[in-house]
Amino acid sequence: MADIPLLVTSQNTSSERRISPLWTLAQLKSRLEPITGIPSDSQRLSLFISHSETPILLTPPDGRADDNYTVAEFRVLVPFARVHVDDTRPFSAQENYTDVTLVDKFELSQEEYANREDTVLAWKKRNQLGRFAETETASDLANKVPNKAEIEAKDIRVGKRCRVLGPQERRGVIKFVGPVPALPSGSAAEGDNLWVGVEFDEPFGKNDGTVQGVKYFDSRRNHGSFFRPSKVEVGDFPEINDLFDDEDDDDDEEI
Repeated sequence: MADIPLLVTSQNTSSERRISPLWTLAQLKSRLEPITGIPSDSQRLSLFISHSETPILLTPPDGRADDNYTVAEFRVLVPFARVHVDDTRPFSAQENYTDVTLVDKFELSQEEYANREDTVLAWKKRNQLGRFAETETASDLANKVPNKAEIEAKDIRVGKRCRVLGPQERRGVIKFVGPVPALPSGSAAEGDNLWVGVEFDEPFGKNDGTVQGVKYFDSRRNHGSFFRPSKVEVGDFPEINDLFDDEDDDDDEEI
């Protein structure tokens, strides 16, 4: 006899299965146990079919045992009917598979996490990103080229193709050059609060050219970012299609 496709459901499960009409009811219940998690002797099977308004209880008639009554003898069992498995055990004895608080969680102390070499924190340290970036000394600041002079020296202008330097190369078009009062300046020197707005070819950006509600240039969503001039290089950089991870969110050279 051909197998019968059925939908098997319980309080926590739902799956489509094929059963053999030659199985006994006891064999059917034993196969439903690993599917539903309900022990065979605690299962109550109900059949739901389209032309019946009430479920049909699948129990052997005349006091016959489950192990000598075959599935085929339930003549109402039709393909694609639903068999629902109820758990007859007291509620306190039933396993709760949906309460995640009962699952032991892996925990790692801050010290153990800091000592691992395969974490995001370790990657930031190796690449000197975010709070691990090298800080500028007084000598560095004294020798630093003002943003305005660097923009002129690099010929950074709106409409030019560019690439942004960093752990991964990103390419795009310069859409804005000028001051952004909402962003921090490199120093109090005149011409040192100039930013370069770039629209990337790929969705590598942090905004759409807007900072704190002020629109500085038009860009597609998640394609725009603002950079210090030192991070931008102008040139003939064609579009590339490779997708890379975005830079660290804490990088104070990009906003």
